[in-house]
Amino acid sequence: MEEGYVDINHIPTRVITVGGWIDQPIKKRHLIIVIPGNPGLIGYYEEFVRSLHGELLGKYVIWGLGHAGHDVPKNVILPTINDKPELFTLDGQVNHKIKFIDTYVPTDVNLHFIGHSIGAKICVELVKRYRKTHNAAAYLLFPTLERMAQTPSGRKLWPILGPFRKVVVLAASLINRLPESWLTTIVQWAMRSKGSQLSIESSTSSAPGAPAIVHVNVRTTMSLLHPQALERSLFMAHDELKVVGELNAEDIRLHSDRLVLYFGTKDHWCPLEHYHNLQLQVPEARAIICPHGFEHAFVLQSSQQMATIVSEWIKEFS
Repeated sequence: MEEGYVDINHIPTRVITVGGWIDQPIKKRHLIIVIPGNPGLIGYYEEFVRSLHGELLGKYVIWGLGHAGHDVPKNVILPTINDKPELFTLDGQVNHKIKFIDTYVPTDVNLHFIGHSIGAKICVELVKRYRKTHNAAAYLLFPTLERMAQTPSGRKLWPILGPFRKVVVLAASLINRLPESWLTTIVQWAMRSKGSQLSIESSTSSAPGAPAIVHVNVRTTMSLLHPQALERSLFMAHDELKVVGELNAEDIRLHSDRLVLYFGTKDHWCPLEHYHNLQLQVPEARAIICPHGFEHAFVLQSSQQMATIVSEWIKEFS
């Protein structure tokens, strides 16, 4: 896997790839682009991307594209929310992905989008734009496509996304000043307490006393605690709750033959009520209820299993 930052709309954006870096010629006919949920740190999807590449036997190039401003590289000053709020809204993130695709994706490549949570909403917009030019299809995992503010998680988080957002960012700033070893231990404990699978790999170094390799989800969560990253993630979430209202059934209907939608059974961001509403309004949509009990944040526990499922859909559309 290769990773690095590329400039998109004057914002350094973290990208991960398997099968070739973004400026190398794409030797395959099909390109898969993974769009994260929120927080949009693509590090959470590393295990999923690796597993998917293996399930597809290396026959597809896969890129993972983080959200603008959610990963903050060291010693870089990014535009602030106050100065450039339009860069960090949901619409701003859609435009960010369009700019990336128009810059790096050749016209003769078929596009497969995988969108998780709010990334699914973004992917619907990308299918609308690239269906004709790139034969685009999208696989929408635990999709937040409607009435986000009315969901159990939306109602719970609304206060800290609005009036108390600055307090949360200040708290993160204080926590982020702890010694790295302390912060690692705290994050590991917090994630394990929520059932995350965080096996710590032994270092491959033969040197005595070589440190252990911290699980990628722990490292990514530590990056999220960067005050600027967290502030932009919360700002985007606040915008999502304001703008993601009633289901846009017409868009789903127009592109139903190019979409797969996968709903959880215990999802507080996308309850089964949303699945039933979709079935009622767009009965032709290919909507699936997860039979495995995966959590909304599947990347913390079920990356390999989800990769196996998605790989079968991709083979069908290829």
